[in-house]
Amino acid sequence: MSTTPPSEELPRKVPPPRKRAVGSPYRNVPDKPGVSMLGIGILVGIAIGAGVALLAAPQSGEDTRDNIRDRIRHLRGDDRPWDKLARELRRASALRRKHDLERHRKQEQKAVDRQRAERDARVAP
Repeated sequence: MSTTPPSEELPRKVPPPRKRAVGSPYRNVPDKPGVSMLGIGILVGIAIGAGVALLAAPQSGEDTRDNIRDRIRHLRGDDRPWDKLARELRRASALRRKHDLERHRKQEQKAVDRQRAERDARVAP
């Protein structure tokens, strides 16, 4: 027979008292101003990034705006093939007029420079 006493008579180990953390739990701390400032900062960063991207774009402003409009139309589903073709033809004709105008200006400038050179050659003895 066993000489061990019943479980009621065994000495129990008493755990040391737990220490509570100082402060309030994280889930209960309302930091709404901080969260809203973070959101505002993200939106401002997006706006600044978009502005810098537009300024640093390798195209002219008009071409960039046209591309943005085309993308928006495509996302909305308003992108009909004949309308797109008409826009492309308008852009091509505007580009052609622009190049023709530049070529004409260069020819006029050459003519003026040639006239000045002839006049200076006649004046100088």
